[in-house]
Amino acid sequence: MKQLFVGLLLLLCVIVQAQHQPPSPEQIRSTIAKLITDLGVPPEPVAKVENHFVTNGSDSIPIRMYEPVSGKRLPILYYVHGGGWVAGDLDTHDNICRYLANHLQAIVIAVHYRRPPEYKFPAAFDDSYTVLKWIDTHTNKLNGNGNLIVIGDSAGGQLVASLCLVNAKEKKPVPILAQVLINPGVNFSKGSVAYTTPPRFIDFYLNENDNTNDIRISPRLAENVRGVPPAIIVVGEHDKIRNDGEFYHQKLLNDGVKSLLYIQPNAGHLREHWCAADQIAKPAINFVVENLQQWLLK
Repeated sequence: MKQLFVGLLLLLCVIVQAQHQPPSPEQIRSTIAKLITDLGVPPEPVAKVENHFVTNGSDSIPIRMYEPVSGKRLPILYYVHGGGWVAGDLDTHDNICRYLANHLQAIVIAVHYRRPPEYKFPAAFDDSYTVLKWIDTHTNKLNGNGNLIVIGDSAGGQLVASLCLVNAKEKKPVPILAQVLINPGVNFSKGSVAYTTPPRFIDFYLNENDNTNDIRISPRLAENVRGVPPAIIVVGEHDKIRNDGEFYHQKLLNDGVKSLLYIQPNAGHLREHWCAADQIAKPAINFVVENLQQWLLK
C-alpha cells in the first residue's frame, strides 16, 4: 500500500528537480487530479446530479448536488473537499460523493470553495461556512429531512472541524448531527508537524501575518470544543499527521463530545484512494458509512 502521498510526492519531486523550483499551484492541481483519475475507478450512477451556485453578495460559490432517489426527503451530507486547500474540486471528489449518496441514502452537497494562492485565508473557510448556512435555510427546498452531516477530507477535514467550532459559538448555530474528519490536519501552529511536513501547502493558504493559532486555522488549539457535533475521525496508521486526528479525538472526548476514531492499518494519507472510493480506502469508507447509518437511525 502506498505510504503518505507516495505517488504525489514522487511526481512533485520530478517537477522540482526538472525546474529547480517549487511546483506551481497549477502543477499541484493537475498532479492530484491525475493521481485520482489514474486509479481508473468508474463513478457510481446516481439518480440525479446537478451543478448550482450559492450567491453571497457579488460572489457565486459552485456546488454540486447528488440525490440517490428523486423526490424523497433524506439526510443531507455536506462535503468539503480536500487537496491542501490549493487543489481538489467538484470533479476530483465526484466518486466519493456518489458513493456516499448511494450507500448512506443521503443528499450530498459538495462545495468548491475559493482556493489559494489566488484567494488566501479566510476565503475557503468563508465560502464553506456560507454554504453551510445556505443549506440550513434551504433544507425543505432541498428535500432534506432535518439531519445534516458535515464531512471533509484532509484540508477539507480541517475546514469542517473549524466550521463546527465557529458554528457552535453562534447564538443560533446550524444544527449538525455529526462531523466526519478524514485524515485531518487540525494544528497548523508554527513548528507543528502539519505546518512543517512537506509539501507545504500551508504557505499558499496563509497570508504573511495570519495568526496560526486562530481556530479557523488550527481547531485543535481551541480553548474547548464543547458544543460541537459528535465526530467520526479517520487516520492512516502511517500518516505523518496521524497524531493530529488522534489528539483531536481525545480533545473531543475530554470535553464530553462523542467521538469515534478509526486507524486504517498499513495506510498513509488516503488522499486519492478516498477521493476515488477505491478498494484501498474501503475499510475507512465502510467504517464511516456504517456508523453514520446507526446515528441516523437514532
